[in-house]
Amino acid sequence: MGEPNIHELFMVQIMRTSEIVQHRIAVVLKDYELTPPQYNILRILRGAEGDLSVGEIKKRMLFETSDVSRLLDRLVKKGLANRNICPNNRRKMDVCISKIGVQVLDKLYGELAQTLNGFYEEALSKEKAQEIMEVLQRIVASEPKVLENQNN
Repeated sequence: MGEPNIHELFMVQIMRTSEIVQHRIAVVLKDYELTPPQYNILRILRGAEGDLSVGEIKKRMLFETSDVSRLLDRLVKKGLANRNICPNNRRKMDVCISKIGVQVLDKLYGELAQTLNGFYEEALSKEKAQEIMEVLQRIVASEPKVLENQNN
């Protein structure tokens, strides 16, 4: 048996790290009765300049999901988001974050920062975190090239 492939080992470590981070986030979100995809949608809505269509939200999601409409229904029901009739197409509904949604995110950001900063600060310095983030950004930026190479 040969030496392990360093890129494969790197990928496995990214996957393990992702699981740990997702678990820590899910624990905090549970107190707010939110799922990670619902949190993702709230972040997207907060960062948007105005209302967004369901299709636009889908494009911006961190992870692909087909049930964005149901996730939005739950957020609207909880009072965290609002549906508005699209001014250009009265048959279409757009979505925005509500004032309550903004307040919940503000609290969440503080708790998540505290939880994750403690986790990261134990493991690495800010400088090392910046360095790793730059490497991960390069990997993400190269994704279209990777997918293109797989199709050829």
